[in-house]
Amino acid sequence: MALVSSSSQYDRFSIAANELQDHIVDIYGNKENELELFRPSLADHHKVGFFTLDRCSQTDVTEVVELKDMTEVLQLLLKDVHKMKRDINLTKSVMQADYEAKVQEKATELYCRINEKVAELERIHEDRVSTVRKAFRQQLADAVARLAVLYNKNLENKMQKEKQKQAGDQYLLDEKYRELQQTIQQNQNVIAMLKMQLSAYQQSKMDLESSASPSERPSNNSPASIQSPIESVSMRTPSPQFNQELEDLRVEVEDLNVKVNNLQDQVDNKDDENKKLDQQIEVLNQELDQEKMKFDKINKDLENTKKAAENEKASSEKLSRELMDKQRAEMERMFQQKLQKAQEEAEANAQRESIAQQSAEKDKVKLLQDQKKLLEEQLAKERKKNQEKAEMDTDIDKYVKNEKRLKEEIERLKRETERVHRTWEKKFAILQQSLHALKDESYIRQTLQRQAAALHHAAVSYAVDTPMGILPTSKINSPIKKPVIPDIGRGRQQPPPQPSQGQPLNVGGVLGEKDYISYTVSAPSGRGTAMFSVDENQVMSEGEDDLPVDVQPLPDPPSRKSYQYHEKILARQLKELDIYYYVQCQV
Repeated sequence: MALVSSSSQYDRFSIAANELQDHIVDIYGNKENELELFRPSLADHHKVGFFTLDRCSQTDVTEVVELKDMTEVLQLLLKDVHKMKRDINLTKSVMQADYEAKVQEKATELYCRINEKVAELERIHEDRVSTVRKAFRQQLADAVARLAVLYNKNLENKMQKEKQKQAGDQYLLDEKYRELQQTIQQNQNVIAMLKMQLSAYQQSKMDLESSASPSERPSNNSPASIQSPIESVSMRTPSPQFNQELEDLRVEVEDLNVKVNNLQDQVDNKDDENKKLDQQIEVLNQELDQEKMKFDKINKDLENTKKAAENEKASSEKLSRELMDKQRAEMERMFQQKLQKAQEEAEANAQRESIAQQSAEKDKVKLLQDQKKLLEEQLAKERKKNQEKAEMDTDIDKYVKNEKRLKEEIERLKRETERVHRTWEKKFAILQQSLHALKDESYIRQTLQRQAAALHHAAVSYAVDTPMGILPTSKINSPIKKPVIPDIGRGRQQPPPQPSQGQPLNVGGVLGEKDYISYTVSAPSGRGTAMFSVDENQVMSEGEDDLPVDVQPLPDPPSRKSYQYHEKILARQLKELDIYYYVQCQV
């Protein structure tokens, strides 16, 4: 029984092992390396030998439990492997399907986007091509129109000019050809005439030979003695003049032959030129025909382009009209919808606002009534106060106005007085300056008269490099600059010298008492001046002892009292004028 049970267990185990191997082989999918993958079974370890025991022929009791556990574990593992394999295949198929679906979705999305982009690019390209075509068509139309204008303007004129030029050249060639023919005819006539003369001369030679002696006939002569007729004539002519004429005629004939040959060559050249010109005319005519054909072709192309442009324009206008109509209808529909919505919203808002306004207006009316009562009370109080203030303000305003008017009048009078004072100060200064100028002028005249009378013997001298006038010999450096006032009140003294450039005058005679100056002057010229030309560089004296008999002495200078008296009178007159002017201004 034990053996039977063990054999049955072994069979089951072998079956389970084979199934496990088959499953593993199914998982790995390869049966080439079965021996390397699986260990041999227990029965394969059967050994028979001399020194070893045959223990592998039977399974031990200790190994049975382990084998059962191992088989159960293996069966569980096989189940798990089947489940995992199924799950893996399922997840794989699901993932693959999901991936394919996503890839398909992305592909369709990309395809749609690419198609949209391509369509947009095609549309943009078509728009640009249409604009470029329109631009080039316009340029072509402009160019063709310009070519037509240029052709109408210039080409016909050029053709007419060329024809006129060719006609003129042909006429000139014909004229030259006629002239050459005439010259050839004349030369031929001359040659014929010369030939006739030559024949006449030869006939005359023959007559002369026949009239000669028989001994001189050619029959009596030997053949060696026979000469040419011209030589014989030249040898037997009675006079050398005949030979000279004959030579001249021969030379003239040769020249005429040369001229005829030259003229013939010229005629041939002219014929060649005429042929070339005819060929050029033919070429120009061919070019003209080609240009006409091109122009006709361009006109046809222009007409075709115009027609195509008109057709495109009509089609584009139709499309634009249809699009505009569609857009207009859609916009009107949208506008009506929006308008309806806006009207509904406006009505609802108006109702809400009207309700709110009514409630607010009621509240405002109440508030306004309360405020009105308060304001009426305040107005009554303020009216009472304003009446009291008004009475006081009227008096204050009167006083303020009077004060302002008086201040303005005072300011005006002040400005007027200041202006009058300034004007009269200017006038007084001008009068004072004119008075000083008159005094200086009178004093200078007196001093000049005195000097002219005191100079008895003065010489005439010319000074070019020095400034004009009387120059002092010593420098007077006075730091004080005052107006020139004569030194009156010291009696009869030497007059002060005239200042040089950059030097002040001697004011008040301060420096005159310490400086004795000599002057070099020029004597006056004219009648009665001979008495002053005795001595040169006469030093002026201080007194009047040396005056001539016929010169009266100068009067004494005015005293300081009379000068002060005149100044007082002048100041009084100015003051009276100032007062009079002020009174006139006030009036």
